[in-house]
Amino acid sequence: MTESAPAEGGRRQRRHEATAEEIKQIARDLMAREGTSSLNLRAIARTMGLTPSALYRYFPSRDAILTALIVDAYDQIGETVEEAIAAAPVDPTSTAILAGVHAFRRWALEHPQEFALIYGPVVPGYEPPVYEQTPAAMRTGAALLGLLVRAMEQGLLQPPGDDSVPAALRPALVEVGQKENTDLPVGATALAMQFWVIVLGMLSAEVFGHLPRPLLTVSREFFDLTVRQTLLAMGIDPVAVAAGVSPLD
Repeated sequence: MTESAPAEGGRRQRRHEATAEEIKQIARDLMAREGTSSLNLRAIARTMGLTPSALYRYFPSRDAILTALIVDAYDQIGETVEEAIAAAPVDPTSTAILAGVHAFRRWALEHPQEFALIYGPVVPGYEPPVYEQTPAAMRTGAALLGLLVRAMEQGLLQPPGDDSVPAALRPALVEVGQKENTDLPVGATALAMQFWVIVLGMLSAEVFGHLPRPLLTVSREFFDLTVRQTLLAMGIDPVAVAAGVSPLD
């Protein structure tokens, strides 16, 4: 009796986790077909052949399911970018940066619903619990920020001084740096945020279909060119940018 109890508890836990994953997958499918605003416990329960009350053992509300999906998406893209960077050489070129942002782009194109969930408009009526999402949400940005820090350590990038940033912006950038847990000066933080916004803007334009039609057939090449020119505008050594090897899709 004492030996079988832990085994039975383990089986129950595995069944619970499997059902929770099934609920999340059904939620993803519903949102892909009908949009995020259509997500509700009744629709999920109906698909699973359960009563809505049966789902409360796994998720207490629609918002709890959305939070789980958002955290999963943040973790998936974070892991994808981290793995791409880890596989890239640590050399004095832009290869690792290109590996990271191209991995970000591939994930976004392969998971447009999840990309929209975390980087698109907020789902109507959803109040995200920031304390649950923050660690996962920071993974991708932290990975790319680490590459910019590496470029500075390698002498490939000299960020602008703090005096180049308008005084009205400095408190906000200090707050951003504190949230990202970096010791970067304000000028470097501004540069990192500009890079992030440009990359995210390019991905949003492509995922949400806002690129001009002629560019759609060469969107990867346009993305790569824009990233490289952004790195040059940031002040990264032109030789390092030119020597960077872009990954193949």
